[in-house]
Formats: sequence, structure tokens, C-alpha cells
Amino acid sequence: MKNKIYSFRSKIILAATFFCASACTGDFDDLNTNPNSASSATADLFLPHGIQSAVDIQSGGALGMDIGEGFSQHWARIQYTDIDQYTVSSDVYTAGWQGLYIESLADYNRIYKLGQESGNTNYQAVAVILRSWVFSLLTDIYGDIPYKDAVKGLDGILLPTYDTQKDVYAGLVAELKTAGESINTSNTTLAISGDILFNNDMNKWKKFANTLSLRLLSRMIDKADAPVNVKTEITRILSDPAKYPVITAVADNIQLNYLDATNNQNPVNVNRKTRDDHRVSATLVDKLAALNDARLAIYANLPADGGTYKGVPNGLASSDANALGLTKTSKVGNYFVAPTAPGVIMTYAELMFLKSEFAYKGVTIAGDAAANYAAAITASFAQYKLAAPTDYVAANALKAGADGFTQIMEQKWIALYGQGLEAWTEYRRTGIPALSVPKLNTNQNVLPTRMPYPGSEESLNFANFSASLTKQGGKNDMKLKLWFAK
Repeated sequence: MKNKIYSFRSKIILAATFFCASACTGDFDDLNTNPNSASSATADLFLPHGIQSAVDIQSGGALGMDIGEGFSQHWARIQYTDIDQYTVSSDVYTAGWQGLYIESLADYNRIYKLGQESGNTNYQAVAVILRSWVFSLLTDIYGDIPYKDAVKGLDGILLPTYDTQKDVYAGLVAELKTAGESINTSNTTLAISGDILFNNDMNKWKKFANTLSLRLLSRMIDKADAPVNVKTEITRILSDPAKYPVITAVADNIQLNYLDATNNQNPVNVNRKTRDDHRVSATLVDKLAALNDARLAIYANLPADGGTYKGVPNGLASSDANALGLTKTSKVGNYFVAPTAPGVIMTYAELMFLKSEFAYKGVTIAGDAAANYAAAITASFAQYKLAAPTDYVAANALKAGADGFTQIMEQKWIALYGQGLEAWTEYRRTGIPALSVPKLNTNQNVLPTRMPYPGSEESLNFANFSASLTKQGGKNDMKLKLWFAK
């Protein structure tokens, strides 16, 4: 894996283009001489860093491990529990915002422009697909975001306006459609390189585009004011697998396969080299134990001192959490903390849960809700090389009515272990499973609904920042409901 091939000079320029406001001077043009010219760089040099930077943020750091895994109650803190009580420092949400905009999205813009310069439409498609995924992360986490005007400092847009979440989702679905359709798999002159996600396989990029579109359409399916006809778009994709292929097996899981080499290891593994702050949440352990679910042995380790799996309740006081004992509670399973543990973006299990939900909600082309649901459970087990026991599948067979939808989302929550941000989003979208807010919390007994915008937006882009909050009907806090949850 090529790692983070990205010049310090480029980072400084990109930071300026996104965050610079009235403080910019005439020196900016001199600093920004020819940064995107194919004579000085090629798209394959930016692609590895562009991929890994975003997967690292999604999977590791406080945003991935504490916000995603913690707020979804997959993991819990056993040390330094403030963030598990919803006391989130500005460093956490600022790092996510700046990292995704300045690092990842800026890389994709460069790849797109270099693809234009070289006439390589496949690089352009890859850039749009990655950009769409990262914009989806940003709007899922923060709400309304700079989208159409984002990262356009080089084009003179230094104060980007915010687009509404519903318009972001609709725009991304349209962009993914165009990008997927533009991919050329037969012209060898359009071959790409530097692709550490799919090893330069353009068919897999097509599957990524369409599978991601289905996820985004699920965000809109219950919204009367959705800007697109959601069921029509779902039907477009699922009715024409030749033109709009999606992932079709566990082997198609969309994930970055990390390497056991310095700077290329899974960020959770890097964290575990010096930290031991997380355990599996009691919410998850108790649920899997009650179901006699074999995935528990993958998701969690037995306590070092012996005994059965023991989770840690979320949001305990540090003294109470520490009293449970570092060696008497279940660490996160070895699979997820290994240096080569994959950074998962989407799985076949998730797709089948989406199809089950679509079928449940009347999208005929999605097939049978019960069959898709059973296939999703089976795929989740297979992801860890486990066979889903027939008695387990039978015991958890899909029920009719609202109980059935609850089952779909509860099993999806279980299957999304290791994809904490997506699990948190799905909880906020559906309210399932019924997670309890920790008794000790600093968010007025509300499980956080979003991350606040960083202070840099208020200080450098105040007018657009304020207008966005007014449109969303709330304050810049963690209680403001996002559009998909209203």
C-alpha cells in the first residue's frame, strides 16, 4: 500500500483554500503556483492517501471509536469515560471536519482535475465516487454542510454556502449515477493505478457507486419532502444489474485491507499499542448473549481473568468503570484490533438489510423482505467465516408488521459492529434498537443526534454557518435532529 503520498506544501495550500476568508492576501497566488498540473503530479499519487485518510477517520480516532462505536453502544469506555458521557471536546469534531475536507476531499478534487487534464474518465469517476462517500459521512455526522461550494478556494469560493441534508443526498445519488455510467471497463488506455481499495478493478467501483446509492436512498425513503422519487431510484438500480451492478457476495465487501507495516496498519491497532480505554458495551454483550449469538466470540474477548463475556455499561463514572477491572471485562475482539483488520465501508450484509427494508416498505423490485433478512444474517456470519446456525436463523425469523421492522434494524445494528458511524446513523434514523442514555450524561438525557460544527466555521464563515443553523431550526449542539430523523 502506498501510504499518504502527499506534500506538506499541498496541505498548507488546501487548508488555505477551504478556510481562508478575508485574511487572504495577494501572496496566495504565488503560493498556489500550478499545484494540479500533470507535469508535477499524477492522479495515482493522490489516490492512496485519499482513500486511506478517509477510511482512517471513519474507522479510527475518537470519531470512529468513541462517537461511532461508543454512541451506537457497540463499545464503552473503561478509562477516561467523559466522552462516553457525551462530553465531547472540540478537537474530536474539528478533526473529523478538517480531515475529511482538507485531506480527503481535496485529494479527490485533485484526482478529478488530473483525470480531466489527462482525458481519463475513469479517474474522474473514482474521484466522484469517493467524494460522494465522504460527503455522505460529513452530512451524516454534522447535518447541512458545504457541498456544491466546498473545497473551491482555487476557484475563488472562500466562503462556501451550506446545502441542506436532503439536497446533499439527492445530489450524491445523481453524481453516483453519472459516475457509475461513465466508467469504461474495456478501454485499456483508461486504466487506473494507485487504487488500494479495489486494486484498479473498475467493475468494483461501479458496484461501490450503486451500493452506496442504495444506502443514501434509505436515508430518504421515509421523507415526504425528499427531492427525488426514492422508490423509482431504488427500482432503477435493482432492476438493471447489468447497467447498475451492486455487490453480490461477502467477497464483494467494500473495505480497505490494511497491511502490517508502519503507517499502513488499522488505526484501531495503532491505538491499542499505547491505549487500553475501550471494552465491548454491555448493551451489545447482553443482547448477543440473550440470543446465543456465535458472533459474540468474534466481537469480544473473554476476560483475561476468565469467566464469561462481560461488557461495560456506557457512561459510567471513571471510578466505577475502573472498578469493574481491566482484566475482568471483555476487550474488543482480536479480529477488530489486528493490524490487518479491514476498514469496512459497506458489506453485503448491509446491502441485504437495505433490500429487506425496501421490500418491507413496498419496493417490489427489492424482493421478499423475509428472504433478504435471512440472507443478511447469513452474510454477517459469513463475513467472519462462520456458518449461521439454521436454528438461529429460524428462531429469529422475520415477524409480520412493525415487529418485523424492529427485527431488521436490530439485526442490522448487530451486523454493523465495526462500522460504528453507520450504526449510530441508523439508530438516529430509525430509533432502533432502543438504546438507553447513560445515567451520567452531559447532553440533557439525549443520545447525541449529531456533532457540532467546528469553531472555525463560526469564526471564518459566520454568515453561512448561522444561516444553516437557522434553517435546521436549532443550535450548534448535539441535540439538533438531522433531516433524516425528523
